[in-house]
Amino acid sequence: MSGFPKTAITTARQIVLLPALMVSIGLAPLSAEMPGKKGVEKSSQKKSTPKVFSLGEGIADDVVLPFVPSKSRTPEELKEVDSAAWYMTGRLREARNDFIGAYEAYKKAMEYNPNSIEIYRVLIRLASGLDKTEEAIQYAQKAVELDPKDYELMRKLGLHMAGQGRFEEAVRFLKKASTSPTINKKSGVYVIIQHDLANLYERLGKKEKAAECWEVVFNALTKPDQFTFEYNSRSQLEAKQGKLYERIGQSFLETGRLKLAVEAFNKAAESQKGRPGILKYHLAQVYFKSKQYQQALDSLQAYYDAQLQSKGRQAYEFLAEILKALNRSDELIPKLEKLAEKDRFNRTLNYYLAEQYADQGQFAKAEKTYLDSIGKSSDSEGLAGLITLYQKNQNYQKLIETLSKIVQGGDGLQRIQSSLEKMSKDKKFMNGLIAEARKLKDNDPPGLDVYSGYILAKLSAVAEQKEAAHDFYQFAMDAAGKHAKPQVRGNWAYKLLLEYSFLLRVENQYGELSELLQKAIKNPLLAPQRIDLLYRLADARERNGETKAALKANAEARKVAPKLPDLDYQHAWIYYHSRDWDNAIVQMQDFLKKYPGQKKSVYLVKSMLSNTYVQQGDIGKGLAVLEEMLAADPQNPTINNDLGYLYAEQGKNLDKAEKMIRIALKSEPNNMAYLDSMGWVLFKKQKYKEAQEYLERAHKLPGGEDSTILDHLADCYHKLNKPKEATELWKKALEAAQKSAFPDTKLIDQLQKKMNQ
Repeated sequence: MSGFPKTAITTARQIVLLPALMVSIGLAPLSAEMPGKKGVEKSSQKKSTPKVFSLGEGIADDVVLPFVPSKSRTPEELKEVDSAAWYMTGRLREARNDFIGAYEAYKKAMEYNPNSIEIYRVLIRLASGLDKTEEAIQYAQKAVELDPKDYELMRKLGLHMAGQGRFEEAVRFLKKASTSPTINKKSGVYVIIQHDLANLYERLGKKEKAAECWEVVFNALTKPDQFTFEYNSRSQLEAKQGKLYERIGQSFLETGRLKLAVEAFNKAAESQKGRPGILKYHLAQVYFKSKQYQQALDSLQAYYDAQLQSKGRQAYEFLAEILKALNRSDELIPKLEKLAEKDRFNRTLNYYLAEQYADQGQFAKAEKTYLDSIGKSSDSEGLAGLITLYQKNQNYQKLIETLSKIVQGGDGLQRIQSSLEKMSKDKKFMNGLIAEARKLKDNDPPGLDVYSGYILAKLSAVAEQKEAAHDFYQFAMDAAGKHAKPQVRGNWAYKLLLEYSFLLRVENQYGELSELLQKAIKNPLLAPQRIDLLYRLADARERNGETKAALKANAEARKVAPKLPDLDYQHAWIYYHSRDWDNAIVQMQDFLKKYPGQKKSVYLVKSMLSNTYVQQGDIGKGLAVLEEMLAADPQNPTINNDLGYLYAEQGKNLDKAEKMIRIALKSEPNNMAYLDSMGWVLFKKQKYKEAQEYLERAHKLPGGEDSTILDHLADCYHKLNKPKEATELWKKALEAAQKSAFPDTKLIDQLQKKMNQ
């Protein structure tokens, strides 16, 4: 039944099924009278009288009798009938806009008839519409297997793969489409497929294959009479003809198809309405490839004479390449100088010339060229060039001034990112820069401003010069408060505060951070950020061990914004972090009642609640919370790990626990906590050698000196008859547990007993 499904249902069983089917989906017919009753024999052995439906006055009543087939259907025939019924269910549900229900019905139809390409087509359409991308791809692949001649479907599948970045798979399907026995190789569709393949081959670095595809496209564009192009396909290519010819020419050039490259570049020049300079540039490339270097130089000159800039920096790099091939590199600067005299406003040219001066050690000329070209603008490319120049020349003061301009320019920092990284790694350079910056800072008036102070603070922090970073952040914040423009004062005061706060958090300097935030709250410039600052202050106070002060700051924030979930979450977290378990439970339960829709925060609160119960010794409640969370999110790595670990601790559901922890590890194979959990569950299953591998991996990761991880690995060594290693790790675990901010007395007692034994 490969041609199925059809819209009409014709078999006798289908006729009987349809009324029941329509009733089941809420579309019961007005009458149960069925069409096509001729030839249906009435049974003379009825045990009960079937119900009679009246169709109205003047119309004879009729009796619907069950159909008794003369010959039983085979299992295969029954499957086809069931498939047809589910397919019609899908059609009807679609008509009612129940697309999810329709999708499920079509899937049932496919189960009964897995070789129907029509069913796969409708499944592909619905799966795509319902964002079930992977399923759509699977159905499309199956459809292609069933009908290798369907090049349109193969092309769509290829383009979909390309859109997902799966380029190798995309090529495979587009290649199948292009070699389909039914595709006309003179059609526009075939040419477009070759165009798509060429793009993909270029992405994959397969230049020769890309050029082969471009040849087809080029022939179609230049010899249209030989192709039966559809209007849409031709329009699609012709809309970008000029750029397309250039691209094709480059492909031909790179693969040694020099004659074709010249033809393509000529076509590009024609399409770009008589720009001979562009053509000459491309011809210069062809000459260079042919090792006709002087002709390349002469042809390139036409591009310069036209004072074009479309090729950007590469036009001057190309000049350097040609002169090098001619062994005349010493002519580069003089030639660039002549070009710059005629084309004074060409910044790209001037910046390239400045770089050549710098490479030759002519710093004064390089600086003047940059400054003349930049003028009064804040062109980030020119400023970035100056940064590199001053860095090479160790001219710290001018470097600092230029850095200030870069910061004020907005996006300039991105352009000099690599230069900043290089500076921060050069210890000697940073020492000189910081020394000069401190002198400027202490001048009256200071030689630094808010912008240079900011960038110097960032550089110092990255270079791990902590004292300098603190000094420059403080200076920049003070400078922001004194700035003439109110907008700068407010915006920069907050920006600098956030960055400095982050630095203090990284360094665990919560006391200093608390003082900084306390001052910021009193700063009228930061009044709009008061709630945020109180939130940050409460966090810093608690992390510094000042729970009462943290609760006070949080209460002040909640008074201003009583319905802000983040503040209520923080209220619960403060009790949790300070291990005030009873109050923590009350606040967490209150949060869950007030904000059931805050999914992310609810998840965090439930995780804290589970751990709180465990810390109180109520393992059952802790497990119950995690089990409820897992039921709602079965693939969540953290929940699987935490619940699996608790099971392992209890010595129960060990097989299930192992599977759960493997789900967590699959998401993060190098997560220290997940590795420890896996080691521990294997230990509980008495698989000590396997457990050792995971526990040692956890121990070697940052944070692996945790007392629990050390204890687990020591226990494992003990079971593997390695007493020396076990004793050494138990000793380390005991020291770590005793130094903890919240010592676990139960763990400490256990470790001391193990040491004594």
